[in-house]
Amino acid sequence: MFIIPDLLDTAQLREIRTLLAEARFSDGRQTAGPGSRNVKNNLQGDPSDERIQQVQRQVHERLTGHPQYRILAVPRIVRPMTINRYDEGMFYGDHMDHPLLAGDPPARGDVSTTVFFSAPDEYEGGELVVNSQSGEPRTFKLPPGHAVCYPAGTLHRVNPVTRGSRLAAVTVAESRIQDVTRRELFSDVSQITRWVQDVAADTPQERLANKVYNNLMRLWCQP
Repeated sequence: MFIIPDLLDTAQLREIRTLLAEARFSDGRQTAGPGSRNVKNNLQGDPSDERIQQVQRQVHERLTGHPQYRILAVPRIVRPMTINRYDEGMFYGDHMDHPLLAGDPPARGDVSTTVFFSAPDEYEGGELVVNSQSGEPRTFKLPPGHAVCYPAGTLHRVNPVTRGSRLAAVTVAESRIQDVTRRELFSDVSQITRWVQDVAADTPQERLANKVYNNLMRLWCQP
């Protein structure tokens, strides 16, 4: 589980909010699976609306091109963003994202991401609550433009909004490394290798770090 601060800058957020103010939204239960339909009460951006498509493309490009996301999620396939809105009284109860993602090609759901568009003081409630691997819940109500990534197989929810509206984008990705523990270890090794490359270039230590990184990639990563 990790946070990407300032994935979107102020100008991008302003453009996104302008587009979403005029965009079409529909009942989010239409896309819910049988296991989550009864606990889902939100609005989703109409994917046929050109304004929604613009927001989807912009956020998707920022996320998939972000170095921290690439290092920590090790993404192979990232599904298009879903734009959602929670008005007063809306919520999404405890659920897990689907393990198999429709599309071409089909994909496995490993890493979920929420990108916040609304400032915390624009709404009350609406916190994203994610159960950690230890079972302890973690609560997120991040500044606009920040993103949080978490294992898709964890129970999570959006608390009821009691005032205002909460705008966000969500997506699920297939990682090149399926196992969460291995993915975290590989990400740690990747960051250490980059540090060694910066401070000890062209040394035996750099070559050893590169060897470990490349062999872990060969051992664990799916092409």
